[in-house]
Amino acid sequence: MDDIDLDILRWMYPGGVWSSSGTDPRISATEIASHVGLDRTAVWARVRKWRREGFWDGYEVDINVAVFGVGLLLAQIHVTDVEEGWTLLDQLEGIDGVLSAGLIFGDSATTRDVELVGAYLVADDPEHIERRMRLIRHLPQARKVIGPIRQEVPPSPRELTPLDWRILACIVANPNASVARAARLVGVTRKTFDRHYSALIDDKVVGYYPMVDWSKMGCVTLGIYCRGTGDVDWVHQALEARFPHSIRISLDGIEGVGPDYDPSRCFAVIVPAHSPHEIQTLVYELSKVPGVKQVRPELWGPQRVFNGWIKQRIAEHFATQAAVVSSVVPRRIGSKAVGSATAAPAEEFELPLR
Repeated sequence: MDDIDLDILRWMYPGGVWSSSGTDPRISATEIASHVGLDRTAVWARVRKWRREGFWDGYEVDINVAVFGVGLLLAQIHVTDVEEGWTLLDQLEGIDGVLSAGLIFGDSATTRDVELVGAYLVADDPEHIERRMRLIRHLPQARKVIGPIRQEVPPSPRELTPLDWRILACIVANPNASVARAARLVGVTRKTFDRHYSALIDDKVVGYYPMVDWSKMGCVTLGIYCRGTGDVDWVHQALEARFPHSIRISLDGIEGVGPDYDPSRCFAVIVPAHSPHEIQTLVYELSKVPGVKQVRPELWGPQRVFNGWIKQRIAEHFATQAAVVSSVVPRRIGSKAVGSATAAPAEEFELPLR
């Protein structure tokens, strides 16, 4: 991965900051191209290369669980090697209420001596939470489980309309569909779809997440823990001067498991690092910067989103409205039926909806 790749990824996120709200699918390839000094065709060429190299696997949609009146928890699961981590990702999909999971690789150049899987769970009632945690602890690959750790989620900002619910059902089933195709599936004009869809994104009801494996592209996530709150800004400026195309990570809503964790003294960034030696050198140099207390590198592996629980809740909503639906509500325009219970095939392009 070079600076242009990182720039393209940065401009997919609002403000160039990775956050729990995900990317903004309304940012077009043309707009990204104007920021990074390329044309639209060159941007698509980069994205296709990411897929060929195993870094990029399209988008998944994440729905804010506050819509369903529940919260979010994180379980940190230690495994002994990468293969067990892959197996665990597959097994977690079978546990109802596990929404997503990702693998962080251990490495000889980092402070980790184990692999770690982070799994996000629905926080509904104590009985269901305990059941999910018990199932996770009993998985053969789960050597040690920490949590559940409460995660902050944006509150549900408003009552969703019937059309909002149809849009949610459509995009969960078809996360890589174009706006025009999604509007046809829902059975409304593109203008109407755009208006409701934009409101869902702006109100943080809908988030889009690229399914990426940072370890395939020579990148490392650095968690920087500063000695004081006054050190954060200038330490970050020093790092940004060295890596002007780095992607900053928002720590909003993240709670640490350590007793001395203070988010006001922390920040995290994704930077290029193409070998264990380069990571080790980088960590050593940054550890010597005045104001830095600790540097923790992490190699992000594959990420998975499991929308089974979300789809079930959406179906239950329609059932209470006496509607017969599956993943998309069929409607009729004239004599032509649109909408399907079958997810549409992924579009050729990999940026969502534009």
